[in-house]
Amino acid sequence: MTTDVLVVGGGISGLVAARRLKTAGARVVLVEKSPRLGGKVVTDDDDGFLIEGGPDSFVAGKAIVLELAAELGLANDVISTRPEHGGSYVWWRGRLHPLPGGLLLMVPSRLRPLLGSSLLSWRGKARVLADLVLPRQTPSEDESLESLVTRRLGREVLDRIAEPLIAGIHAAEPATMSVRASFPRFLEMEREHRSLILAARAVSQPAGGNTPGHFASLRQGMGGLTAALAGTLAGSDIRTGVAVTGVTEDGEDGYRVTSSDGREIRARALILATPSRITADLLRELAPEAAVLIGGINQVATTAVTLAYRTGELPSLSGTGFVVPAASRRRIIGVSYLSRKWEGRVPDPSFTLLRVFVGGPSCQDLALAGEDQVRAVAIEELEALVGIDARPVRSWAHLWEEGLHQYTLGHVERVARAESALAAKPGLALAGAAFHGIGLNECVASGRRAAESVLTSVLGFPSASRSAPGGRD
Repeated sequence: MTTDVLVVGGGISGLVAARRLKTAGARVVLVEKSPRLGGKVVTDDDDGFLIEGGPDSFVAGKAIVLELAAELGLANDVISTRPEHGGSYVWWRGRLHPLPGGLLLMVPSRLRPLLGSSLLSWRGKARVLADLVLPRQTPSEDESLESLVTRRLGREVLDRIAEPLIAGIHAAEPATMSVRASFPRFLEMEREHRSLILAARAVSQPAGGNTPGHFASLRQGMGGLTAALAGTLAGSDIRTGVAVTGVTEDGEDGYRVTSSDGREIRARALILATPSRITADLLRELAPEAAVLIGGINQVATTAVTLAYRTGELPSLSGTGFVVPAASRRRIIGVSYLSRKWEGRVPDPSFTLLRVFVGGPSCQDLALAGEDQVRAVAIEELEALVGIDARPVRSWAHLWEEGLHQYTLGHVERVARAESALAAKPGLALAGAAFHGIGLNECVASGRRAAESVLTSVLGFPSASRSAPGGRD
């Protein structure tokens, strides 16, 4: 068969790309190897327990997902974290410490909460204040997160705030994590304001009115977003449970693609919205240089175990969850108190839903050990860290063998070289979390960019009235 565009990958980036293509009037085929659409965005409603298999929220300040939700008729379903339960904690040296208020991720925008925090020593607090007088630096080479945080804010902030917070988002190691690729905003803050603290103070504004907080979700869970996207593709050729097995050029007319169901698709344009390993495999013969570069973008396994407890059997819980620094040498990354964080996650208040995260570069064996072992570790760690000795009444586990892409040093240059190598392949575009950001906002933006690229460069469709928003933290 023939089509205008073939989209490979039915995660959020592929769905966004397919929706834009269909809206423009292009013929589109979408192929997804798993039996369902949505990728790592998956929400299960199990007898009133709303279980998130992947991300449970998105950054509201970037507005990209908020705009998409509005376009899909979901604006009234956007919810913020429940304010009555407070914020997050850090487990450090045998007890929980509240994160200082006013943090812009790891940078304080207000000094009073920092100076009153039990998480840092007085020496550590004094070292943070040095950021106010230290000169700006402009490293000539890619800088690691570890380097940036230690030179501006000190080792204690790295070990007790930055590392556990970043591990909870990226499952990455600060020593090898590229700031340019993951958090270019902090480099811009230093260039413009010299001090990260002064920069954070300048950009931090209190939310007002009905503006969502820093993180937001949907009443029906994040799976509602991908379900709504899939709904806009009704009538399109969507194939689930089908893997692409080969990609070759089809003369000057586009690409010839073979799939696991034995069918062949000829497309004028091709969008690969797949993880880095799969993308590299598909490009190995078509664009070997790009394949090698993309294959160098590693992925790490993560497992999320969700546990339902009877609320009356739990000790008093503080906040909406906690993170665990790697320096503590525990077996989990952190815990989210889902039913305290978001409304509507349990059938009634007699239950409390907790989500425990395992994984990252140093815990791959445990993350891949299997559901029973990871569940047992999660239960043991909850007892050891916060005194939960009750047994859960229900449990669910979601294993992602190649869960999160790692933006290591040199990532920006690696991706740029891969995209340059693909420039000679008209109508071929990449999308997804492997390249320009792992968050939902960035994945939506990448799907839009890929669709616009093939619409304008190959199909001759007019570009959107406004450019697709993008950018990283």
